[in-house]
Amino acid sequence: MNDLIKQCRYYKEEVECPESIKEKGMSTIWYYEQIWVEREELRDEGHFNIIEYIRAGLKDFNTDDGTPLTLKSLLYNRYTHWSGGYGIESDTRNFKDWYLNNYIKFQD
Repeated sequence: MNDLIKQCRYYKEEVECPESIKEKGMSTIWYYEQIWVEREELRDEGHFNIIEYIRAGLKDFNTDDGTPLTLKSLLYNRYTHWSGGYGIESDTRNFKDWYLNNYIKFQD
């Protein structure tokens, strides 16, 4: 499990989301990383999230940033659930923007 936690930007095996993350409005992302670590099926390369992510043309998106494909696919799924619905091209473009400008740039 330690190897998984090392791949997270927010979740560091805390019982509750730290105040510093809450203050930045990123507690939901902390939670998504937590469930990604705890739920093995979310790390399965055959999971629906992966299929959805690849169909959106994101398989080769930012592959060298240290975030596993399975975690990116979970973030994409949740992003499109909460902020999507404008068509796959728009949702994919907006996810990339959010991912690069919010998730990747996170500093605790």
